[in-house]
Amino acid sequence: MKKGLGKIACILGMAAALAACGSGQSSQPATPAEGGGAAQQEASGPVEIRLGGGFASEEPFWLMQIDPSLTPNQGKSYTLNITQFRANADRLNAYQANQIDIASIGQGATMLAASQGIPLKVIASVVKDTPGEGFNTSFMVLKDSGITSVADLKGKVIGIPDFKSPTDLWARSAVRSAGLDPDMDVKYAVIPIPSMAEAVKSKKIDVGVFPQPFYETANASGEFVEVFNAKTGVNVDEDFLVMMANPDFLSQNEQAVKDFLSDYTNAVKYYQENGKEARQKLVDAKKVQADPQLYVNMTDNHRAVDGKVNVEAWGKLQEMLVEEKWVDNPVDPNTIIDMSYLPN
Repeated sequence: MKKGLGKIACILGMAAALAACGSGQSSQPATPAEGGGAAQQEASGPVEIRLGGGFASEEPFWLMQIDPSLTPNQGKSYTLNITQFRANADRLNAYQANQIDIASIGQGATMLAASQGIPLKVIASVVKDTPGEGFNTSFMVLKDSGITSVADLKGKVIGIPDFKSPTDLWARSAVRSAGLDPDMDVKYAVIPIPSMAEAVKSKKIDVGVFPQPFYETANASGEFVEVFNAKTGVNVDEDFLVMMANPDFLSQNEQAVKDFLSDYTNAVKYYQENGKEARQKLVDAKKVQADPQLYVNMTDNHRAVDGKVNVEAWGKLQEMLVEEKWVDNPVDPNTIIDMSYLPN
């Protein structure tokens, strides 16, 4: 197994491939601002928080940009500088180069980075994939494919956005749950999420993964049917996107981070309670490129209104990563998770 960044890049997940949603910010790494980031002292004025995000599933961040009523602390104790990255590996590289202070990144990727000795603290949950609550990422086939269950996947090709990603784990675990060998009985093909539907229709792959809002588009076409979802084999409450922060930045800017997370959880609460209205605001502000009607009315993933991660579930997920031989040096989740910056 490759070491270092090459290894970490393999597991970095789904959000990087989802280019149909976005906040319209630059997709290039941020340039460290003079006097900003971890070197900036709160006493000198608002702390610039440089946040590296993706292009999907981060609606509360985008709402923080367009609706000042949700962020009473923004502009006072902190300012928010969001840079979007099309690849999670680039996001991690920017984090290690001190170009961003906080990254929205995959749960498994965070554990792998920690196991490789990269200093980090997990300070909040961004998006969950929770059994029976909210949307669960769907794996779909053509209705006339003859595939009606996971057991029918023997000899088939499953499309995923990256190897050793959350989607890869979901697919492998679902295949294993049906008594098949995920290494011998199926094949995998790396397909960008926006190209997944066409890859299934052209028979390049048999099964594709469809997060939101791609699921809504595929489902509305009437051509696809779900064969399994993210929870078929990984029946735990995943914080599949989290906020990973630089420990030095946290210790030097404690109050600014607390104020930022207070505003963030306020935005999450608003989004969870007013989903359609919130998504319409993002459409009106041209923050998304998905079909407006489908996007506004979609069922989204579950999010923790209080921003807290499920520590017990982190242990269970790491056991799966160890079983898959993706993690060589397990870490104690309690040593990297720090929820003390969240509102009480």
